[in-house]
Amino acid sequence: MNTRPDQVNYNPFGKQAMGPLAKIVFEIGAKWYPDEEKWVPLLIEDWEYPSTIAQGETVQFNLHPDTTWVNGDPYTAQDFVGQMHWRKENNDSVWEFIEGVEQTGDHTVEMTFAQKIDTRLFENALIGMGDAPTVWNFKYDVYSDYLERLQDASGSKERNAILQEVSNLNFSLDEAMEKGLANGPFKPKQASATKLILEKNEDYTNPHITADDLNFNLIEGLPIDSPQKKLRSLRNNEADSLHNTAFTSAQSDQVPDHYEGLTYFTHSGGAFCFNCRREPFDNRKVRWALSNVWRAGHATLMQNLPLSDKNKDTVPFSAGMSGPLVEKWLGDRKDDYMHFDGGTERAAELLRGEGFTKENGKWYKPDGEQFTITFKGASFHSNRTQTGAQLLTDFGIETKALVQEPTTWFSKTTANRDYDITNWWVGQSVAIPYQGLFGTLVNSAWVTAYPLGVESVSSWEGESTSEFIVKVPPIGEPEGEPREVNIKERLSKLAAAQTEDEKRPHIQEIAWVWNWMDTYWGPWLLYLASEYYDTKDWQWKDKEDPMMKAPTVQDWPLRLGYPKAKTK
Repeated sequence: MNTRPDQVNYNPFGKQAMGPLAKIVFEIGAKWYPDEEKWVPLLIEDWEYPSTIAQGETVQFNLHPDTTWVNGDPYTAQDFVGQMHWRKENNDSVWEFIEGVEQTGDHTVEMTFAQKIDTRLFENALIGMGDAPTVWNFKYDVYSDYLERLQDASGSKERNAILQEVSNLNFSLDEAMEKGLANGPFKPKQASATKLILEKNEDYTNPHITADDLNFNLIEGLPIDSPQKKLRSLRNNEADSLHNTAFTSAQSDQVPDHYEGLTYFTHSGGAFCFNCRREPFDNRKVRWALSNVWRAGHATLMQNLPLSDKNKDTVPFSAGMSGPLVEKWLGDRKDDYMHFDGGTERAAELLRGEGFTKENGKWYKPDGEQFTITFKGASFHSNRTQTGAQLLTDFGIETKALVQEPTTWFSKTTANRDYDITNWWVGQSVAIPYQGLFGTLVNSAWVTAYPLGVESVSSWEGESTSEFIVKVPPIGEPEGEPREVNIKERLSKLAAAQTEDEKRPHIQEIAWVWNWMDTYWGPWLLYLASEYYDTKDWQWKDKEDPMMKAPTVQDWPLRLGYPKAKTK
């Protein structure tokens, strides 16, 4: 948890929500077993594609008929369809694959394809294959009025105001339970400053188990957000399972023997993000300059990360993808991309070309004002924030590293876009570039507001844009004649592509847009998290079992009746 437990907002679409515990409190659609390449059903029991997948063809989804909200209301197709339309209003990538969704029965839903599609990409967009699956938390009778207002909104300004209104809704625990806002295996019971207690949802059922198959009744969610606190919780036997953990080699050696560890390879990691709403970060050549400084210090950035080698991996250059995906999709063309490897000399050349000057070791803007930067990051990103800022300061750009408590960073700094530079997560948890590129360049475009930082056909209204059309030169020609690139259209074509050869040109074009705009410098590292679980007091499946190899141990085994509390 990144929020103090007694400050949690039980509105799942609000600020300061439950974080990872939401995957226990709310049901997920299904779970992807990567080694076996199959889905294990949960809320979504099954579906069958038509023999031909093309625009206008339909697919029916059958939902588990016995899922209920915690106040006793049945979970129905109306809730599911409502969430699909809610996702549409929030620019969710699943709507690149479909053009319609409707309820066809109490627990059946029909979706209409928008085009010929890659079904695996569609399933990932709909359900989520990695460690952050879609949680089905939209309760129709609670949120339908807001949804209808969104659908009737006359423009982006009105839409953004409604979304902000929903985000500002604050439900207490009692209010949320009265409204029924939980449908997973456990539900919130009480909170203090140090823990959020979940109790078993006695009415829980899925295609595999009922609540009776779980032989324990309570889960304590602890707000331990740093490696030091997580290690202490293991050494003191306070934690039975830990997710998203990265230790140094020395810390790993201190983990007690009765904890088993798993590490999952993901294709996501950290990026340094420029706020293009602010000068001079709306100037791409200034961004290029700073990226050259960071690239020159890339080894220092990696070395200073307090992570063991198994928990981090470097990325060759910024294109929105991991190293393995760069090799696979950019291949022989990767040398055509900008590597920002000119060092501090190239950085200085770029700044001087934009009218900046350097005197007595300090850089000044064209208007004579000293060039200073505030780099803000949450405490769990403290090292990278401080090192990234120090590299710029050493270059002569006075950069203040402001490390904040996670609650402040999430609810104030990023929510109010109050930063020059910040950290963000980019890439994809599974090896599918589409999802990561769409998630960042469309859904999380607000992080950088990148259309304000390049020549753009799209107007930036409020905190988004409807078109995502930018002007970018051809691949490999950073100073070439700009031409229009419709990012959403390219992503749509990628979604429709059936073979790797069909996908490759679209991925290469979008990766070039990312690389050339340089509003997100990254991912510059892959964050490979480990998970730990206690085997002294709990019985789990073998670590090689598919159940354990599908992240995450905190929430997935519960759906299959594990772990089992060992009884004396």
